[in-house]
Amino acid sequence: MPTAIADVDLDKLLEAETLSRETVTHIKEQVYSSPELREELDEKIAALRGSIKKGHEGQEGKDITLLLGILTWVIGNIKEASEFLKEVKTRKIGAYYLGKCYQELGDYNQAVECFERAKKTDTEEFDICMDIAETKRLAGKNEDALKLIKSFSQSHGNNPEFHYQLGHCLDALGEYDDAFNHYEQSLRIDPNHQKSLFRMGFNYDLNGEDEKAIECYEQCIDLYPHHKNAFINLGILYEDKGNFDDAIYCFETVLDAEPNDPRALLFLKDAKASMNMYYDEEISKKQGKESEVLNIPISDFELSVRSKNCLEKMNIRTLRDLTRITEIDLLSFKNFGETSLNEIKAILSQKGLHLGQALESDHETEIFRNKNAEKKNETVKTVDELGFSTRCRNALSKAGVEAIKDLTEKTELELDQLGIKPNYIDEIRDKLSEIGLILKTAGNDTSSADESITE
Repeated sequence: MPTAIADVDLDKLLEAETLSRETVTHIKEQVYSSPELREELDEKIAALRGSIKKGHEGQEGKDITLLLGILTWVIGNIKEASEFLKEVKTRKIGAYYLGKCYQELGDYNQAVECFERAKKTDTEEFDICMDIAETKRLAGKNEDALKLIKSFSQSHGNNPEFHYQLGHCLDALGEYDDAFNHYEQSLRIDPNHQKSLFRMGFNYDLNGEDEKAIECYEQCIDLYPHHKNAFINLGILYEDKGNFDDAIYCFETVLDAEPNDPRALLFLKDAKASMNMYYDEEISKKQGKESEVLNIPISDFELSVRSKNCLEKMNIRTLRDLTRITEIDLLSFKNFGETSLNEIKAILSQKGLHLGQALESDHETEIFRNKNAEKKNETVKTVDELGFSTRCRNALSKAGVEAIKDLTEKTELELDQLGIKPNYIDEIRDKLSEIGLILKTAGNDTSSADESITE
């Protein structure tokens, strides 16, 4: 049962001596664990906004601004939070969370400057140094980040965050095996270290080990605060496996927190569209029953000897055979007259069928297929219009294949060389076939390659 926000007296955060990063972290974990707790925090933020409008000045005004900046950062309003925190950046806690805002906004130089300001008087120098190292890595300064992290190897070698940051830095430098070992070490120390779980899942995902990736991502999303990219990547994996309900849940969870997230909106639309493409179970059952009826043998019905003999000579054994022949065909057969014809019609009518029914259906289907193929060939111009799975489309986009014309000019070998996995090549073949197109003919040598997923 999560601790209610009321148990963490937010008013005490206005007192400089009790305002700590640990308290803020605790609040963030709690508000993401329950909609009710989030509502409490929203009410608190609204009250603080009201206090700001009343024009509090001096120390009290700064305290309100500081708290409002931190709490708006907690709920993800980064730009707004940064504006509040700029006004209180002389306080180490204000400088720290302003640094977090700058980091998330991609202003890495400003972020490092703020973290350095917060670190000067902070007794927990390790935590802020890891923030600095992370920011340097994000800025592409991997060697500088690695040097800073390794300086804590003696004092914090048993800290899960140390191994996570070291692993991620080694990842960025291409030392993947060593990086993986450090993620594993981090999780041995703390099995619920969320960032390490995500990186493990991400690496499994890149290597095509979907089941292991799903296991890590599922552990990751059970922790608070929610890891957005874990939900997105897990949703994509679920969609690839046909688990559309689970995929939709993942994308909707992201949108609950960030209603305008473009990736989550796109993937949710794809997942819902893919789910609608699957056959209706009731229709399938109906088709199964119809098939059973069509397979009923003629011998099961009471027919005159003449009718039975004629049907047998015409090699008509089942009701399905009768639906594939016309009245004219029957009447043209020797000794088959109107009486026998009426017998046959009565039998078929009992089962909701009629002579020539299958021929009519085949003809309509063929017309539909031809018209549909013509229509698709006229209107489908881009890869996005073919309804590929999210991962297949991502792989084609990464390879620079956007137009149908470009796709049909590729051989399977060329697609493989562009990093398109064999299962996606199969999917491409099937989708092109639906509109009467094929890949360029050539060899069929395939191999695996990774694709874009959310880091």
